[in-house]
Amino acid sequence: MFNPGPEVTVDERLLPFRGKCPFRQYIPSKPGKYGIKIWAACDAKNSYAWNLQIYTGKAASGIPEKNQGKRVVLDMTTGLQGHNITCDNFFTSFDLGQELLRRKLTMVGTMKKNKPELPAERKEGQGSTFLKTAAELTYHSVHIISNTKSILAGILLSQPCLSTNQNSHSRNPIQAT
Repeated sequence: MFNPGPEVTVDERLLPFRGKCPFRQYIPSKPGKYGIKIWAACDAKNSYAWNLQIYTGKAASGIPEKNQGKRVVLDMTTGLQGHNITCDNFFTSFDLGQELLRRKLTMVGTMKKNKPELPAERKEGQGSTFLKTAAELTYHSVHIISNTKSILAGILLSQPCLSTNQNSHSRNPIQAT
């Protein structure tokens, strides 16, 4: 059995497929556009997908699932401890961060600017940083100059600090020692 490294990424994949299938998905932002949607948990170091889950569409009742992103991350990380989970804004929420912390996992993820659970102070200008601690959760907000509608925001729990300093050759943050 494969044991993932300390950093795990959870995201969706679209396996291109044009045939007949009751749960074939159309995702216009993907290169293939049509296919089978798969939730994947990957080891961030070597990109090995060690846990996959096929999305088969809405429940038979036709009612959309609430907190689907949270459920997917919790399903995909069952049995892990001491890992850091990275995910995008579809999955990230404070509820998920708290549940992962109870499971001895940490999380870093992006969030949309209009999420109601984000504090009002995070509406700083581009290039600004914000740090807030609530109970055992630490919320870091780093605004990156970008044309997208999401900000890099993380619920970072008991992980090494990332400095906002940048080296002269890259726009990436430097890990603090």
